[in-house]
Amino acid sequence: MDIAVLTLTRDRLDYTRHCFASLMEHAGCDFDWYVLDNGSKDGTVQWLRERLPYACVVALQENVGICRGLNFMLDNYCDAAQYDVVVRFDNDCEVVDRGTLQRVATLAYQSQAIVSPRVRGLRNPPPTIEERELDGEVFDETTILGGIFMAIPARLLSADGYRFDEQQPLWAGDELITTWHRARGGRCGYMRDVEVNHYETTDGQHRQYPWYFERRVLEGGPV
Repeated sequence: MDIAVLTLTRDRLDYTRHCFASLMEHAGCDFDWYVLDNGSKDGTVQWLRERLPYACVVALQENVGICRGLNFMLDNYCDAAQYDVVVRFDNDCEVVDRGTLQRVATLAYQSQAIVSPRVRGLRNPPPTIEERELDGEVFDETTILGGIFMAIPARLLSADGYRFDEQQPLWAGDELITTWHRARGGRCGYMRDVEVNHYETTDGQHRQYPWYFERRVLEGGPV
């Protein structure tokens, strides 16, 4: 199975260092990593280029937002047609279970559902609407998933497939692929037996980096 991991970064280098290391340690499989930096000013780009020599690292001078950034990478660097699964992975996602990437990507590929490990530390996690077994895994179906760790069947992102809505706010919009997929009969949800952490929890992130969220408010985001 061929897996692409697609990550956007913007400052908070300490989070990137820790969470990237956690994925490399616990992935359980090989993957190609595509990283787009949205105008970091804290040394993130230099660190990425020094520490991730096997990855595709693209650095922009300004923040173009999540949706535009993802489309830019899909249209210019990460050819989804070359992969079985494309995984959205945020730089504040801490991977703690061995084989996480392999298990989540395998279920997404086999079931053609959009799959996430259970994310601990979210302020408002989406509720389960149905519990089911999916290809031998316990699967908690939801109406929507966030982009912290989201395994997407690559066919959905092929050249004539889904593109993220660039009219969405800079800080949001990647989750809408799950609404689009469900409207076409697909499923999305959490693998109950695989977990990751929203690093330091949502509330902890606000305490650690208040300026990061103040900047997001200035860009039209929530408090």
